Amino acid sequence: MAFKSKLKTSEEIPTASLADIAFLLIIFFMVTTTFAASRGLDFQLPRQQKITGEEEVANIEAILIEVDDSGRILLDRNPANLEDIQPYIAPKLAINPSKPVLIKISDEAEYGRFIDVLDELKQADVKNIVLPSKEEIESWGDLY
Repeated sequence: MAFKSKLKTSEEIPTASLADIAFLLIIFFMVTTTFAASRGLDFQLPRQQKITGEEEVANIEAILIEVDDSGRILLDRNPANLEDIQPYIAPKLAINPSKPVLIKISDEAEYGRFIDVLDELKQADVKNIVLPSKEEIESWGDLY
């Protein structure tokens, strides 16, 4: 003999509180999530200054590092390897720790090569790294 249940069961899923639960989950994740601000390269761009004829600028000889189209490195116009950068600039920085290091990168050079040079300078604890714009490089003429 089969017994029949007198309780009626519904075939629907109760969704009355589904919106409340979803809203609470959204708030929970918004409150507990931390947003990591990824930092890029850490250097400061120079400020634009007006130079009048009366101001006198101290002439400091800088170290020039060039990277050409093929990725070849030149230290003060002399061919060098990436490993030669630190030994080359270490004695110069020992004399003047604020000596500027100019990095002149060709437009066709690989970006990774620039990062390699920048890493070598950071390891050598160079404080004054200069990245000149195209206009500045053109204004130098035959200086560099």
